[in-house]
Amino acid sequence: MTGSPSRIEVSLHNDPRLLAALATIASHAARRAGLNRGAQDAFAEAAVDACRDTFPLVNPNPENQMGMLHVVIQDFHDRVEMAIEHNGEALPTAGLDTFCAQVGIGGQSLSAALQVKKVDRVQYETRDGISRVILIKYTGVHSASHSSAL
Repeated sequence: MTGSPSRIEVSLHNDPRLLAALATIASHAARRAGLNRGAQDAFAEAAVDACRDTFPLVNPNPENQMGMLHVVIQDFHDRVEMAIEHNGEALPTAGLDTFCAQVGIGGQSLSAALQVKKVDRVQYETRDGISRVILIKYTGVHSASHSSAL
């Protein structure tokens, strides 16, 4: 890890150009946390997949009729985390109820994609009408006690 932990927050519309930028940010945070190139790319890909699969759950904003995701990416000495927050359907993008789901017809479910990419942990919570999915990738041997809440 280079220096102190960093935190990047962005709000995204469902736009492929913004998702490409998010992949760059996620890869950068993974590099800062100390992940190798393959793990950086995998984390970035999982980040984009998670956002893409979350957009259908988002309620449109009454001001501009377009829903948004709030994304927080943090790197630590032992891991990189990405939280995706939205108001809308109170369904997990990926959680215990979907993590073992079969791969969807015509493509992969987010859960299958995350398993292939070896994201170490996926957490889900809903509080005060905001749903949050947190993707966590550890840099090496880890303990569940090292995880921090966003």
